[in-house]
Amino acid sequence: MSAGARPDVPAVVRRHTWLLFLAAASLSTGLSTSAQLGSLIIYSLSGTAALAGLPTALNALTVTAIGYPAGRFMDRHGRRPGLMIGFFTGAVGAVLVSLAVTSGRLVAYLLSAVVFSAGVAVSQLTRAAVADMYPATLRAGAVGLVVAGGLLGGVGGPMLVALGERVAHATSAHPLAVPWVFVVATFVLAAGVLARLKPDPREIGRRIGEYFPRAHDVAIVVPRNGWIEPGTQQASVGEIIRSRPAQAAIITLAGAQATMTILMATSSLMMSLHGHEMSTISLALMAHVVGMFGLSVPVGRLADRIGRRPVLIAGALLSAASGLMFTLGIHSAAIAMVAFYLVGLGWCLAFVAGAALLGDLSTASTRARVVSLSDVLSHASAAVAAVASGVLLSRGGEVTVGVLAAVMGTLPLLAIARAGLELRALAPALPVEGGGQ
Repeated sequence: MSAGARPDVPAVVRRHTWLLFLAAASLSTGLSTSAQLGSLIIYSLSGTAALAGLPTALNALTVTAIGYPAGRFMDRHGRRPGLMIGFFTGAVGAVLVSLAVTSGRLVAYLLSAVVFSAGVAVSQLTRAAVADMYPATLRAGAVGLVVAGGLLGGVGGPMLVALGERVAHATSAHPLAVPWVFVVATFVLAAGVLARLKPDPREIGRRIGEYFPRAHDVAIVVPRNGWIEPGTQQASVGEIIRSRPAQAAIITLAGAQATMTILMATSSLMMSLHGHEMSTISLALMAHVVGMFGLSVPVGRLADRIGRRPVLIAGALLSAASGLMFTLGIHSAAIAMVAFYLVGLGWCLAFVAGAALLGDLSTASTRARVVSLSDVLSHASAAVAAVASGVLLSRGGEVTVGVLAAVMGTLPLLAIARAGLELRALAPALPVEGGGQ
């Protein structure tokens, strides 16, 4: 049974969790469409493979710029208005992308992609909203449930791309432009769903004891030396970010995101250059999406049961190994699909456990900012990796891309090792909601 359906979870929390699940599905539809089409659009408009990672890099840079202001807004004004603004902005961006591709204007496409990415930067804070509504003993499972919504959108995205290709042929429209019309529809639907988040998840988090009276949480203090110890007051955003467990979570999230982005930015083009058809590329992307989201609920419940640290380690190791495996086996569709699935699973392990750990260390008053700062580092790393992957692909071939993926996936192990004892001690230590600003 999923965390969102357990009998000890209040009805309003269950309802909100499923609404956020639907929003996550809509967001994933847009992201998977963008991932599948981005390198193909840029190649068709620019004529060079060296820029294959540019759309993904623009997305990462935009999230880097918008992420923290979005988190600050949501900590001040609530999750509901912030998420609705994000999805509406993403819908506008999708309209502009479709128009730019149809007109064949490279600069217009890049500007439109920035608008779309700005909406994504805000919309992806759904996991902060769900983390607000659960005590730490249930938090990772709840995050995993909302993350699982990405499976619907992630599988639906490639299907919509295929449908868009058929519609384009029937109407003489541009096949890379039509799928964005479907993205507009899903994002507007998500905004409508989020309008039903009443009371706001932030308010539920601030009164978490009223919703879960049997949850006996222990407040956490983060002293200046970076250690986390039981205490009587909550840490500020700066203290949380400087703590070793938070740094381990953030760096692991960044490593997994960068590894995945390296391949997402170039996979369609690499497979195309090896003679794989669009249908095969779509299947590989669907396998990857299943890896990202298919097991997120059991992964979350595992992180609640055995702790965040071992799940973070597994995510880092799997991301590194499978990233290299993808590029070494790209000549084979079967190997590429298996490897791309495992890249997604490595990201899932890191993402769910890392998001839950950051939720453990923060409160409803600080959580969106903490999560958004993690997004900033993750997407900054991904931006650099995406640009580097395109250059490496054009100059050194697939293996150099795989080596970069392996290196980025392995680096988080150093941060996890540095925070080792503190991460073990955090397993039974659950934060009280409220806390500093």
